[in-house]
Amino acid sequence: MEKIPHFNWALASVIKEARESAGLTQSQLAGFAGLSEIYLSSLERGSRGDSINALMHIARVLNLPASELLRRVEEVLRDGPLPPKKAKGRPPKV
Repeated sequence: MEKIPHFNWALASVIKEARESAGLTQSQLAGFAGLSEIYLSSLERGSRGDSINALMHIARVLNLPASELLRRVEEVLRDGPLPPKKAKGRPPKV
């Protein structure tokens, strides 16, 4: 299965915006959703985004249908943002 390009970045953006709009800290959202703070932080950084189960828990805590979160992710994917570009390989010798 191929990963959707930039999905994690779009998901991170949407979750963080929804969490902040709900007036919750990462710790609060993680606790209410039954997730670890480390896991939620990795979602918001775009390091992780592979668990629909976690998305369902987050949506429930934020009083949003999971489909609404995914709709917002699709919108962000359509409009941006793009992740920062990382150089591959070793850094150049100085």
